[in-house]
Amino acid sequence: IKFDHTSYDFGTVMQGEKLTHTFTFTNTGKSVLVISSTSASCGCTTSTPPRAPIKPGEKGKIDVTFDSKTKMGDVENKVRVASNAYPSPAVLTVKAHVIKQ
Repeated sequence: IKFDHTSYDFGTVMQGEKLTHTFTFTNTGKSVLVISSTSASCGCTTSTPPRAPIKPGEKGKIDVTFDSKTKMGDVENKVRVASNAYPSPAVLTVKAHVIKQ
């Protein structure tokens, strides 16, 4: 599995904003890629992995949503991506600087 990038910075955001970034990847392996789960380091971050297996050479995406409602200041959250790829898990990171409205 090869991600186009594994980190994204939302920049400065207003407290209460919900922001989503799409991480794209390519299955660089020789067999079908199955993403079994994604899990975030904080309840303020959710992720949506692809449900269907990804064939070799095909692209896929994982949407990561950050809810800044209960956060303030610099925030960094990680999303672990468990799959049948080696090495597993991959880690995606979203960052933001949250300010009061």
